[in-house]
Amino acid sequence: MTDTMTQLNAQLNLRPIGLEVADRLEAAIVRETFPPGEKLREVEICAQFGVSRSPLREAFQILENRGLVERRPRIGTRVTELSVQTLDEITLCRAPLEAACSGLLAALPDHARVAAALEVELDAMRAAQTSGDPLAGFEANVRMTLLSHNRCGNGVLVRLLSQLDVSALRYRYRAYRQMPQMLTSMITSNAEMVAEIRAGHVEQARSVTEQLVWRAWETTRQLFLDSEMHKSEDA
Repeated sequence: MTDTMTQLNAQLNLRPIGLEVADRLEAAIVRETFPPGEKLREVEICAQFGVSRSPLREAFQILENRGLVERRPRIGTRVTELSVQTLDEITLCRAPLEAACSGLLAALPDHARVAAALEVELDAMRAAQTSGDPLAGFEANVRMTLLSHNRCGNGVLVRLLSQLDVSALRYRYRAYRQMPQMLTSMITSNAEMVAEIRAGHVEQARSVTEQLVWRAWETTRQLFLDSEMHKSEDA
């Protein structure tokens, strides 16, 4: 019986190839290996990922549902563009949800332990700043965000934040890559958030986190506004 259950559990843990490919493509799109607007050529990606067209097309469907690609007849599949409007819409939804997540973390019986785990990634962000590697800081910030979501204890909230993070990370990556000061700002803001979670201050954790999201939005939004202005001047 034990062997049978082990085999069943192993089968259940197997993820569809299309989903695996979608997750790998998502990571590449977030980090602009495939930049906004780029056409995703099936033959090349199949060769790169070592898969056939069937799971790749499944992956494209998943990515379309995540808002990362758009598919058009006779045109093909392209990475969706980034825009100020979409950034605004994402942030309007994310700010209260991220605040709720931090409030839940601060209310946990082991909130100090959670804060200590978050501090590990915060230290990694500081180390990235010291070494002048903002993209390493981005990766540490991603891990920190995922950790906070997974520990909050609210499954519905986790799913909502996961859906938003797929698109939000693209904007965050661009800001980290093009604005070194973004890492400094996020270290300061996240340190304030972790301190409130460690102290078990629910309302303060919520408030600080919401301010963190809006502060990052303001900086990132200006980056995209400046980029759009330069494009119009060059046109």
